[in-house]
Amino acid sequence: MRFLNRNVRKPNKEVISSKRAFWQPVIFALLLGVFSLTACTSKEDAEAVQKGYEFLEEPDYTSAEQSFRQAIDSKSDLAMAYRGLGICLMNKGEYEEAIDAFKEALANSGATPSKMDYDVNYYMGVCFHKLGQYKEAKERYDAIIALKSREVDAYMQRGAEYLYLKDVDSACTDFDKALSLKKKDFTLYIDIYNLLAETGYQSYGADYLNEALQKYNRNMSDYDKGYINYCLGNYPTAKDYLEQARTGGNKSEEVLLLLGKCYEELDDTAFAITIYSKYLETEPDAGVYNQLAVALIDQGRYEEALDAVVNGLELDANECRQELLYNRIVAYEHLAQFDKARDLCAQYLVDYPSDEDMAREYNFLKTR
Repeated sequence: MRFLNRNVRKPNKEVISSKRAFWQPVIFALLLGVFSLTACTSKEDAEAVQKGYEFLEEPDYTSAEQSFRQAIDSKSDLAMAYRGLGICLMNKGEYEEAIDAFKEALANSGATPSKMDYDVNYYMGVCFHKLGQYKEAKERYDAIIALKSREVDAYMQRGAEYLYLKDVDSACTDFDKALSLKKKDFTLYIDIYNLLAETGYQSYGADYLNEALQKYNRNMSDYDKGYINYCLGNYPTAKDYLEQARTGGNKSEEVLLLLGKCYEELDDTAFAITIYSKYLETEPDAGVYNQLAVALIDQGRYEEALDAVVNGLELDANECRQELLYNRIVAYEHLAQFDKARDLCAQYLVDYPSDEDMAREYNFLKTR
């Protein structure tokens, strides 16, 4: 009997710690300032663009795209309209078309680089990364740094691209520059670790985390110390810090998930399940339901895992919906309900067509 690599989809360290992956669409915070960017246009000209950005914040990308295309047809505030259209296309996974829209936004911007120009370059970098065009993505951040030599995010983003270009020395040079510009911010060390670990340079990342512990130990919370020790594989120490955080009043999802992970790493999955279940009695949360499902699958309690997945999906949380759907298929496979798994697999691939693991599994399931 063959299962989906016998693997479940667990939250990665970004999910656990709420740290971001730097090549994700991370510039959305700038949407909050969009209306100041459009303030120079007339009320009539800005209306379609403004509606588009309102739809983006919902988010309703279909309606947003319609509004931005309407604004473009009427030649209203073209820079912001093309920027918004690019964001819509990017979120649909149409990265090449998004890049074309962002280029139009830059072409219709003013002669002097503005906040929007930097913002659009970040977005273009994300799109190029998604297309696997890491050199082109790097060049976006080159352009930003050439004009803003103290832009921490640009150094971090460019460092990430260097990693994908297999140039770890240049990546670390950029990371070190970012740290020099943002002193006393140990969370940046965690971001750097995540980037290095995800791209196969975990030993480099461990050096950064150890440096952070040496420099900022007194400034860190018990959760921070627990998280860093978890990354370093010091699970007993991490567990102790996280228990201190919890007994000290920090009973957040982040602490809970990581504490449960520590117990799982220490081969006490049963206690991890107890932690997740007790938390869910008062705080229903999709991420915790997913981790509960993972732990139950590890224990061979597949029916209970399916119940956890269903409960998580009912909360309609986009941030872990894919993992929940993936683990539902894993549970059905373990139950030998291959017809059900195959149908769910086909449905999953409609929403997540780039998941190569699931595509391979679907080909297998079609032979059952």
